[in-house]
Amino acid sequence: MERRKEDRSFLMLILLSIVTCGIYGIIFYWNLFQDINVVCRPKENDDSQQSPNYLIAFLLSIITCGIYFYYWYYKQGNRMQRVGHEYGIVIEENGTTYLLWALLGTLLFGIGPLVVMYLIIKNVNRLSVCFNREYVDGNAGGYSGRYGQNYYAGQNQSYGYENQNNAFEQEIGREEHFQNNNDGVTYGTPTIGLKQGTLVCTRGMMKGAQIPLQDREVVTIGRDSAVCNLILTDMDISRRHCTVQFSSSENCYYVTDYSSLGVSVNGGKKLEKHVLTKCEKGTKILLGEGSNEFLLQ
Repeated sequence: MERRKEDRSFLMLILLSIVTCGIYGIIFYWNLFQDINVVCRPKENDDSQQSPNYLIAFLLSIITCGIYFYYWYYKQGNRMQRVGHEYGIVIEENGTTYLLWALLGTLLFGIGPLVVMYLIIKNVNRLSVCFNREYVDGNAGGYSGRYGQNYYAGQNQSYGYENQNNAFEQEIGREEHFQNNNDGVTYGTPTIGLKQGTLVCTRGMMKGAQIPLQDREVVTIGRDSAVCNLILTDMDISRRHCTVQFSSSENCYYVTDYSSLGVSVNGGKKLEKHVLTKCEKGTKILLGEGSNEFLLQ
Protein backbone atom coordinates (compact mmCIF):
# COMPACT_ATOMS: atom_id res chain seq x y z
CA MET A 1 0.00 0.00 0.00
CA GLU A 2 1.21 3.48 -0.83
CA ARG A 3 1.80 5.92 2.01
CA ARG A 4 -0.54 8.90 2.15
CA LYS A 5 0.72 12.41 2.76
CA GLU A 6 0.59 13.43 6.42
CA ASP A 7 1.80 17.04 6.36
CA ARG A 8 -0.48 18.94 3.99
CA SER A 9 -0.19 22.66 4.69
CA PHE A 10 -3.13 25.02 4.43
CA LEU A 11 -0.81 28.02 4.25
CA MET A 12 1.23 26.43 1.45
CA LEU A 13 -2.00 25.71 -0.43
CA ILE A 14 -2.95 29.39 -0.36
CA LEU A 15 0.49 30.71 -1.30
CA LEU A 16 1.22 28.24 -4.11
CA SER A 17 -2.31 28.60 -5.51
CA ILE A 18 -1.72 32.33 -5.82
CA VAL A 19 1.73 31.89 -7.37
CA THR A 20 0.51 29.30 -9.92
CA CYS A 21 -2.75 31.12 -10.72
CA GLY A 22 -4.80 28.32 -9.19
CA ILE A 23 -3.08 25.34 -10.88
CA TYR A 24 -1.53 24.09 -7.65
CA GLY A 25 -4.94 24.28 -5.96
CA ILE A 26 -6.51 21.98 -8.56
CA ILE A 27 -3.73 19.41 -8.10
CA PHE A 28 -3.95 19.74 -4.32
CA TYR A 29 -7.71 19.22 -4.19
CA TRP A 30 -7.54 16.31 -6.64
CA ASN A 31 -5.08 14.49 -4.37
CA LEU A 32 -6.96 15.49 -1.21
CA PHE A 33 -10.25 14.07 -2.45
CA GLN A 34 -8.50 10.87 -3.47
CA ASP A 35 -6.71 10.54 -0.12
CA ILE A 36 -9.96 10.99 1.80
CA ASN A 37 -11.33 7.92 0.04
CA VAL A 38 -8.15 5.92 0.52
CA VAL A 39 -7.77 6.53 4.27
CA CYS A 40 -11.47 6.11 5.04
CA ARG A 41 -12.30 3.08 2.89
CA PRO A 42 -10.54 0.42 5.05
CA LYS A 43 -12.80 1.31 7.98
CA GLU A 44 -16.10 1.28 6.08
CA ASN A 45 -18.47 -1.56 5.26
CA ASP A 46 -19.30 -0.41 1.74
CA ASP A 47 -18.68 2.32 -0.83
CA SER A 48 -21.80 4.38 -0.11
CA GLN A 49 -19.76 7.16 1.50
CA GLN A 50 -17.20 7.42 -1.30
CA SER A 51 -16.45 10.90 -2.57
CA PRO A 52 -16.34 11.57 -6.32
CA ASN A 53 -13.06 12.94 -7.61
CA TYR A 54 -12.47 16.68 -7.40
CA LEU A 55 -13.33 17.50 -11.01
CA ILE A 56 -16.69 15.74 -10.80
CA ALA A 57 -17.43 17.44 -7.49
CA PHE A 58 -16.48 20.79 -9.03
CA LEU A 59 -18.78 20.24 -12.02
CA LEU A 60 -21.64 19.17 -9.75
CA SER A 61 -21.09 22.30 -7.72
CA ILE A 62 -21.37 24.47 -10.85
CA ILE A 63 -24.56 22.68 -11.96
CA THR A 64 -26.14 23.13 -8.52
CA CYS A 65 -24.95 26.74 -8.10
CA GLY A 66 -22.56 25.74 -5.32
CA ILE A 67 -25.05 23.69 -3.28
CA TYR A 68 -23.25 20.38 -3.94
CA PHE A 69 -20.13 21.47 -2.07
CA TYR A 70 -22.17 22.22 1.01
CA TYR A 71 -23.56 18.68 0.77
CA TRP A 72 -20.03 17.36 0.28
CA TYR A 73 -18.78 19.19 3.38
CA TYR A 74 -21.58 17.71 5.47
CA LYS A 75 -21.25 14.15 4.21
CA GLN A 76 -17.45 13.91 4.30
CA GLY A 77 -17.26 15.70 7.65
CA ASN A 78 -19.48 13.08 9.27
CA ARG A 79 -17.55 10.38 7.45
CA MET A 80 -14.16 11.50 8.73
CA GLN A 81 -15.41 11.79 12.30
CA ARG A 82 -16.86 8.27 12.12
CA VAL A 83 -13.70 6.80 10.59
CA GLY A 84 -11.57 8.60 13.14
CA HIS A 85 -13.47 6.73 15.85
CA GLU A 86 -12.70 3.45 14.04
CA TYR A 87 -9.00 4.36 14.02
CA GLY A 88 -9.17 5.18 17.72
CA ILE A 89 -8.81 8.97 17.51
CA VAL A 90 -11.26 11.74 18.32
CA ILE A 91 -12.14 14.16 15.53
CA GLU A 92 -14.20 16.91 17.10
CA GLU A 93 -15.45 18.48 13.86
CA ASN A 94 -18.25 16.79 11.93
CA GLY A 95 -20.42 17.59 8.93
CA THR A 96 -22.52 20.07 10.87
CA THR A 97 -19.40 21.96 11.95
CA TYR A 98 -18.23 22.30 8.35
CA LEU A 99 -21.68 23.27 7.15
CA LEU A 100 -22.11 26.00 9.75
CA TRP A 101 -18.69 27.46 8.98
CA ALA A 102 -19.39 27.33 5.23
CA LEU A 103 -22.79 29.02 5.58
CA LEU A 104 -22.48 31.38 8.53
CA GLY A 105 -18.74 31.89 8.31
CA THR A 106 -19.15 33.76 5.06
CA LEU A 107 -20.62 36.60 7.12
CA LEU A 108 -17.26 36.92 8.93
CA PHE A 109 -15.47 38.69 6.10
CA GLY A 110 -15.93 35.59 3.92
CA ILE A 111 -13.47 33.42 5.87
CA GLY A 112 -15.93 30.56 6.45
CA PRO A 113 -14.90 28.38 3.45
CA LEU A 114 -11.23 28.93 4.35
CA VAL A 115 -11.84 27.70 7.89
CA VAL A 116 -13.64 24.63 6.51
CA MET A 117 -10.72 23.76 4.26
CA TYR A 118 -8.24 24.27 7.12
CA LEU A 119 -10.22 21.84 9.30
CA ILE A 120 -10.55 19.28 6.51
CA ILE A 121 -6.80 19.38 5.79
CA LYS A 122 -6.00 19.02 9.47
CA ASN A 123 -8.28 16.00 9.89
CA VAL A 124 -7.19 14.27 6.68
CA ASN A 125 -3.60 14.59 7.91
CA ARG A 126 -4.58 12.89 11.17
CA LEU A 127 -6.39 10.09 9.36
CA SER A 128 -3.43 9.64 7.02
CA VAL A 129 -1.13 9.13 10.01
CA CYS A 130 -3.45 6.40 11.30
CA PHE A 131 -3.76 4.80 7.85
CA ASN A 132 0.00 4.73 7.30
CA ARG A 133 0.64 3.29 10.75
CA GLU A 134 -1.97 0.53 10.44
CA TYR A 135 -1.95 -0.39 6.75
CA VAL A 136 1.48 0.62 5.44
CA ASP A 137 4.05 0.65 8.25
CA GLY A 138 2.28 -2.23 9.97
CA ASN A 139 2.31 -4.47 6.86
CA ALA A 140 -1.41 -5.07 7.19
CA GLY A 141 -1.67 -7.41 4.22
CA GLY A 142 -1.13 -10.95 5.36
CA TYR A 143 -2.53 -14.03 6.99
CA SER A 144 -2.65 -14.85 10.65
CA GLY A 145 -3.18 -18.57 11.02
CA ARG A 146 -4.74 -20.64 13.78
CA TYR A 147 -1.50 -20.44 15.74
CA GLY A 148 -1.14 -16.69 15.41
CA GLN A 149 1.61 -16.61 12.77
CA ASN A 150 1.44 -13.91 10.10
CA TYR A 151 1.73 -14.79 6.43
CA TYR A 152 2.82 -12.16 3.93
CA ALA A 153 2.96 -11.91 0.15
CA GLY A 154 5.95 -13.27 -1.73
CA GLN A 155 6.72 -14.80 -5.08
CA ASN A 156 6.43 -18.59 -5.17
CA GLN A 157 6.76 -19.00 -1.45
CA SER A 158 5.13 -21.60 0.72
CA TYR A 159 4.44 -20.47 4.26
CA GLY A 160 4.49 -23.13 6.93
CA TYR A 161 4.17 -23.28 10.70
CA GLU A 162 7.48 -22.43 12.31
CA ASN A 163 6.69 -23.70 15.78
CA GLN A 164 7.94 -27.26 16.23
CA ASN A 165 5.07 -28.03 18.55
CA ASN A 166 2.69 -27.19 15.74
CA ALA A 167 4.32 -29.76 13.45
CA PHE A 168 3.93 -32.40 16.14
CA GLU A 169 0.30 -31.45 16.69
CA GLN A 170 -0.40 -31.72 12.98
CA GLU A 171 1.10 -35.20 12.90
CA ILE A 172 -0.86 -36.70 15.76
CA GLY A 173 -4.05 -34.65 15.29
CA ARG A 174 -5.28 -31.96 17.64
CA GLU A 175 -7.68 -33.07 20.33
CA GLU A 176 -9.98 -30.14 20.23
CA HIS A 177 -13.43 -29.22 18.96
CA PHE A 178 -13.96 -26.45 16.46
CA GLN A 179 -17.31 -25.05 17.50
CA ASN A 180 -19.31 -22.00 16.46
CA ASN A 181 -17.11 -20.96 13.57
CA ASN A 182 -17.89 -18.02 11.32
CA ASP A 183 -20.69 -19.91 9.56
CA GLY A 184 -22.33 -21.11 12.77
CA VAL A 185 -21.58 -24.79 12.08
CA THR A 186 -20.47 -27.13 14.84
CA TYR A 187 -17.87 -29.81 14.12
CA GLY A 188 -16.35 -32.71 15.99
CA THR A 189 -12.72 -33.68 16.55
CA PRO A 190 -10.30 -33.93 13.62
CA THR A 191 -8.79 -37.34 12.99
CA ILE A 192 -5.25 -38.45 12.14
CA GLY A 193 -3.98 -38.61 8.56
CA LEU A 194 -6.58 -36.38 6.93
CA LYS A 195 -5.83 -34.59 3.67
CA GLN A 196 -4.72 -30.99 3.67
CA GLY A 197 -5.87 -28.14 1.46
CA THR A 198 -3.92 -25.15 0.20
CA LEU A 199 -5.19 -21.66 -0.49
CA VAL A 200 -2.98 -20.20 -3.24
CA CYS A 201 -3.07 -16.51 -4.12
CA THR A 202 -2.77 -16.21 -7.90
CA ARG A 203 -3.45 -12.47 -8.15
CA GLY A 204 -3.19 -9.50 -5.82
CA MET A 205 -1.09 -8.18 -2.97
CA MET A 206 -0.36 -11.70 -1.68
CA LYS A 207 0.38 -13.24 -5.09
CA GLY A 208 2.49 -16.37 -4.73
CA ALA A 209 1.49 -17.06 -1.12
CA GLN A 210 0.46 -20.65 -0.37
CA ILE A 211 -1.53 -21.05 2.83
CA PRO A 212 -2.02 -24.60 4.14
CA LEU A 213 -5.47 -25.43 5.52
CA GLN A 214 -6.17 -28.28 7.89
CA ASP A 215 -9.47 -30.14 7.96
CA ARG A 216 -12.34 -27.80 8.93
CA GLU A 217 -10.00 -24.85 9.36
CA VAL A 218 -11.67 -21.55 8.43
CA VAL A 219 -9.87 -18.61 6.84
CA THR A 220 -11.73 -15.30 6.99
CA ILE A 221 -10.64 -12.84 4.30
CA GLY A 222 -11.22 -9.09 4.58
CA ARG A 223 -9.87 -5.68 5.60
CA ASP A 224 -10.72 -5.71 9.30
CA SER A 225 -8.07 -7.45 11.40
CA ALA A 226 -10.52 -7.65 14.28
CA VAL A 227 -12.70 -10.21 12.48
CA CYS A 228 -10.40 -11.58 9.74
CA ASN A 229 -7.21 -13.63 9.75
CA LEU A 230 -6.23 -13.00 6.14
CA ILE A 231 -5.99 -9.25 5.68
CA LEU A 232 -6.29 -7.56 2.28
CA THR A 233 -6.46 -3.78 2.11
CA ASP A 234 -7.54 -3.22 -1.50
CA MET A 235 -10.45 -0.84 -2.06
CA ASP A 236 -12.76 -3.56 -3.43
CA ILE A 237 -12.37 -5.77 -0.34
CA SER A 238 -15.02 -5.56 2.39
CA ARG A 239 -14.25 -5.51 6.10
CA ARG A 240 -15.35 -9.15 6.21
CA HIS A 241 -15.33 -10.29 2.61
CA CYS A 242 -15.66 -14.08 2.71
CA THR A 243 -14.71 -17.28 4.52
CA VAL A 244 -12.94 -20.29 3.03
CA GLN A 245 -13.04 -23.68 4.72
CA PHE A 246 -11.45 -26.98 3.71
CA SER A 247 -13.28 -30.31 4.21
CA SER A 248 -10.91 -33.27 4.20
CA SER A 249 -13.63 -35.92 4.22
CA GLU A 250 -15.21 -34.46 1.06
CA ASN A 251 -11.90 -33.23 -0.40
CA CYS A 252 -13.48 -29.88 -1.25
CA TYR A 253 -13.94 -26.36 0.04
CA TYR A 254 -16.86 -24.33 1.38
CA VAL A 255 -16.93 -20.60 0.64
CA THR A 256 -19.33 -18.02 2.10
CA ASP A 257 -19.64 -14.49 0.71
CA TYR A 258 -20.31 -11.64 3.16
CA SER A 259 -19.10 -8.77 0.98
CA SER A 260 -20.66 -5.82 -0.80
CA LEU A 261 -18.89 -6.42 -4.15
CA GLY A 262 -19.17 -10.19 -4.14
CA VAL A 263 -17.13 -13.33 -4.83
CA SER A 264 -16.99 -14.80 -8.35
CA VAL A 265 -16.23 -18.45 -9.10
CA ASN A 266 -13.93 -19.31 -12.01
CA GLY A 267 -14.50 -15.86 -13.50
CA GLY A 268 -18.22 -16.56 -13.85
CA LYS A 269 -21.26 -16.13 -11.66
CA LYS A 270 -21.07 -14.67 -8.18
CA LEU A 271 -21.83 -16.64 -5.05
CA GLU A 272 -25.08 -16.10 -3.24
CA LYS A 273 -24.66 -13.87 -0.21
CA HIS A 274 -24.42 -15.49 3.23
CA VAL A 275 -24.83 -19.00 1.79
CA LEU A 276 -22.31 -21.79 2.46
CA THR A 277 -21.31 -22.83 -1.09
CA LYS A 278 -19.44 -26.01 -1.96
CA CYS A 279 -16.45 -25.51 -4.29
CA GLU A 280 -14.40 -28.35 -5.75
CA LYS A 281 -10.61 -28.40 -5.64
CA GLY A 282 -9.18 -26.41 -8.52
CA THR A 283 -11.82 -23.69 -8.23
CA LYS A 284 -10.66 -20.10 -8.53
CA ILE A 285 -12.43 -17.45 -6.50
CA LEU A 286 -12.24 -13.80 -7.53
CA LEU A 287 -12.85 -11.20 -4.82
CA GLY A 288 -14.64 -7.92 -5.42
CA GLU A 289 -13.69 -6.31 -8.72
CA GLY A 290 -10.95 -8.86 -9.35
CA SER A 291 -7.86 -7.37 -7.73
CA ASN A 292 -7.38 -10.55 -5.68
CA GLU A 293 -7.80 -14.14 -6.85
CA PHE A 294 -7.28 -17.40 -4.99
CA LEU A 295 -6.95 -21.00 -6.17
CA LEU A 296 -8.53 -23.66 -3.94
CA GLN A 297 -5.83 -26.25 -4.44
